[in-house]
Amino acid sequence: MKKVLLFHSLIEIIAGVVLIFSPDLLLMSDDQVLETLIVAKLYGILALTFGAISFMLYRTFRYTDTIKKIVLMIMFFHVMVSFQMYAAYDQGTIPNLGAFVIHMLLALLFFVAYMIEINNFTDS
Repeated sequence: MKKVLLFHSLIEIIAGVVLIFSPDLLLMSDDQVLETLIVAKLYGILALTFGAISFMLYRTFRYTDTIKKIVLMIMFFHVMVSFQMYAAYDQGTIPNLGAFVIHMLLALLFFVAYMIEINNFTDS
């Protein structure tokens, strides 16, 4: 789980920096309006912050109930974002499934690590 948190933090930090400086890469659409770019930059800030939080969890990782709940919320976040990105692709809003694939793979990675280490978590 600890390695998954480190990998997650690196992916999120890189994605955050890229989206902050190149927000047009989020949707890769030719007809983006200013509001779309602002939302993309905000998502970049979220990703950067999420990456920093994951890195802090990696550095202080212990098998506690609190960490277990945070990991489950991270999984939930990635599943929900992947569903939304698939819906956007299906509606023709975005030209490719890149964001869907990345978020779904991160959710699955956390799920597999969680299922392997589920008995290591304590209730206190």
